[in-house]
Amino acid sequence: MSKIISIGTAVPKYGTKQSTIVEFMHSAYNSDTATRKLNILFHHSGIDTRYSVIPDFDNKKSEDNFFNEKQPIPTVEKRLGAFKKHASKLAIDAILASLKKLNTTVAKFVPTHLITVSCTGLYAPGLDAEIMQQLNLPNDIFHTAINFMGCNAAFPALKIADMVAKTDQNAKVIVVCVELCTLHFQPKDDSDNLLANTIFGDGAAAVIVVPDSFATPKNQTGIIINGFYSLLLNRGMDLMAWNITPLNFEMVLDSRVPEFIGEEAKEIVLKAGKKFNITPSQVGKWAIHPGGKKILDTLKKQLSLTESEMQYSYKVLANYGNMSSPTILFVLNEIMQAEHKPHETIFSIGFGPGLSIETALFTYAE
Repeated sequence: MSKIISIGTAVPKYGTKQSTIVEFMHSAYNSDTATRKLNILFHHSGIDTRYSVIPDFDNKKSEDNFFNEKQPIPTVEKRLGAFKKHASKLAIDAILASLKKLNTTVAKFVPTHLITVSCTGLYAPGLDAEIMQQLNLPNDIFHTAINFMGCNAAFPALKIADMVAKTDQNAKVIVVCVELCTLHFQPKDDSDNLLANTIFGDGAAAVIVVPDSFATPKNQTGIIINGFYSLLLNRGMDLMAWNITPLNFEMVLDSRVPEFIGEEAKEIVLKAGKKFNITPSQVGKWAIHPGGKKILDTLKKQLSLTESEMQYSYKVLANYGNMSSPTILFVLNEIMQAEHKPHETIFSIGFGPGLSIETALFTYAE
């Protein structure tokens, strides 16, 4: 068995209330029609605060702002330059936070595998190489990257970590997801863009996965990885996408996504439950990717879940917004720290372009 023994999270220093961000949006769009739409979307977002690596969204005008009057719509080249500047620091902050929870350091822990995840920026040598260099990791460790898979990319990364930990009894795997969604802001007046500009923020999360045979002798608690179930739906391909344009990475997020996922939710949970040999009534806690408040509300209704069962997803959405791939790890981090019963199960669900559905089952390890 493999076990998640620690999750560390990190956000940039610029945290801004939704009430201030919407003022920035009003100014950027400069349209009465867009203003009315944005007011409605922000009012119903369920988000209090979002974070960004750039200061622009506090609505204070400055020549140093990323989106300024000289270049109100930066090129994709400039956006990726900013990603390269900021992403590694945020990822490293999350890694160090995960190690701090174990009362250890990089030098003492000595990871054997590093998996980086991002869909909001690309460069080579990439994040993995930069993290290895900055943290002085051994230059012969296994390192790889998962790119451009969207909001549920943490799941395939955890699958790789799980496989490694099950086949290498000495494995100490670090998975780090980092997304700088706000760099791709564009004041384009269409429903997909307006919605994306309402919910996405920046953040990073790092997970440490080891074989249970490594963790147990050290009395390291955490959550056991029981298994995964993936499903690429045959319909809905056009509802969620992530495209590279000359100006930015453009999110396609159709307003019908919550309804569509809601229609499939029960069937997905039943199919995953069959593989995991568990029924919904046997699930102790639910870790659902907070892609947006409407998605959470719809799943809450369709799966007959209570406010208490959804509390971790709603809390992360309120405090950070949707940070794409790290978000589900923020939810799992909240759950790992919550009170629990012995061997209580955790059922996790994520959604990504495709539409692709990822699920996982975990169990609290005593």
